[in-house]
Parts: sequence; C-alpha cells; structure tokens
Amino acid sequence: MSAILKTATSLACFAAIVLAGPINAGSLSRREWTDCPTGKVFYACANGYKGCYEKDPCALPPVTTTTTTSVAAPSSSSTPAPTACQSGSIFEPTMYNLYPSQPDLSQSPVSYLQVQASEKDPQLEQVAIFRGIPSNAKTCALMWAQASESERTFVVDGSGLTAIQPLTGFPSAGAPVSANSIKPFESADAPTHSDFTFWDKQSKDAVNHTVGLIQCAEQVYYKLSLDTLNGDGHVYLEQDAKNGFYVTYTC
Repeated sequence: MSAILKTATSLACFAAIVLAGPINAGSLSRREWTDCPTGKVFYACANGYKGCYEKDPCALPPVTTTTTTSVAAPSSSSTPAPTACQSGSIFEPTMYNLYPSQPDLSQSPVSYLQVQASEKDPQLEQVAIFRGIPSNAKTCALMWAQASESERTFVVDGSGLTAIQPLTGFPSAGAPVSANSIKPFESADAPTHSDFTFWDKQSKDAVNHTVGLIQCAEQVYYKLSLDTLNGDGHVYLEQDAKNGFYVTYTC
C-alpha cells in the first residue's frame, strides 16, 4: 500500500468516527495515530482489519463476525475422514480471573472480559483461551469487537490500555488456574497492547478492532492485564457472538 493510499484510508476512517458521535479530539489523535508501537503502522482496511500492523493486512480475506464450523464428510471406512478447513472466526473464549494479590486463588471460568488496576481496588487480570482453530490454518489474527450500543454491555473507567501476553502453554485439565499456576507458561516476549479507552463512549455503532497477527495453533492462550502506563483503569465487556475478543483464521 502506498503512503498516499494509507493516508487517504486513515483520513476516511477518522471522518467515519467523527460522524458517529461526540469525540474528544485529543484522545482520538493519540489513539488513532500515535498508539502504534515502534515498527508498526496503523491501517484501516476495507476488509475489516483496523489497527497496528508490521505488515499490510489489507490483502487478507474479509473479517467475519460468525464462527464457521467445519464438518467432516461421512466415511464408510473405520478411519475418520480429515476435517476440511474453512476460513472463519472463533468468538467467546474461555476466561479465568487471576488475582496477583492472592496468587493461589482459583475460580471457575467466566465469559466476560474484565481487567483492572487501581490503588482502591485489588488488581484483576485474566487468561483467555481459544480452542478449535483448524490445524491447517495459515493466517490467524487476534481481534476484538463491540456491537452497536443497544447490543453490548461495555464500560471503561480511566485508562483502558490492556497488555496481551501470549502463553506458551496452560495448566493440565483439572489443575487449578491461578496467577501462580500460569507463571511457568509466561513468555519472555514483550506483550502487545489493545487500548479500550473511550471506545465504550465514542462509538454507538458496531466496530471491529485488530490486535495483530498471531501464530496459528489449535489452541492459543493469552494473559490480559491493565497496563498502568496511562494511569489506573478498569475495563468490563460482556463477551458473546458480537462482542469481545475473537480469533480469525484463513486456510
């Protein structure tokens, strides 16, 4: 994509957001143009990809908003037929709450996204697990979505800057999931970020957000935490087929 085309695309994206409702101009400038880390460029593509990328994602297949289920054809032999891979997306990851102040506390999984860090309230982190990505998926991306205002429960107080750290594995089935139990799987790689700040207020319409391209695997795991670089904050988003984190994949 040429520099002129990317500039025009970004300006079109800016105009669309302005028409959506009242916006804090200072916060929009920071979010849309300077929120990208070094080495990444902001893209707003016609195929639905929007965010900071190292490589141009505008040539990827369009972002879908429903989960595609692959069905293997019936086979008369005793050996199951291989499952065909179709491009699709996976919403509603399994979520576990983590409490750094109570590192051995383990609770049942939840469906919502919630992270917080403040002087008044205990720090809350989470783990997100995506399962069912086809083994022969070629290109995968981590995204998050917000439905129209009437179809979402979404609240951001203070900063919504969220660190997203990939995990190299996960505790075995039946083992407790806690801040301590996931430590052996924490990667030394620097986390990527997604900034939820103001998005609960500045858009009344549905929006898809791109976190970035990820390595495809049948299961992927992420630790989520509130990054206090921009101050304390709290993010809450009820996740369903239209809201929350999701993974897209192509075959």
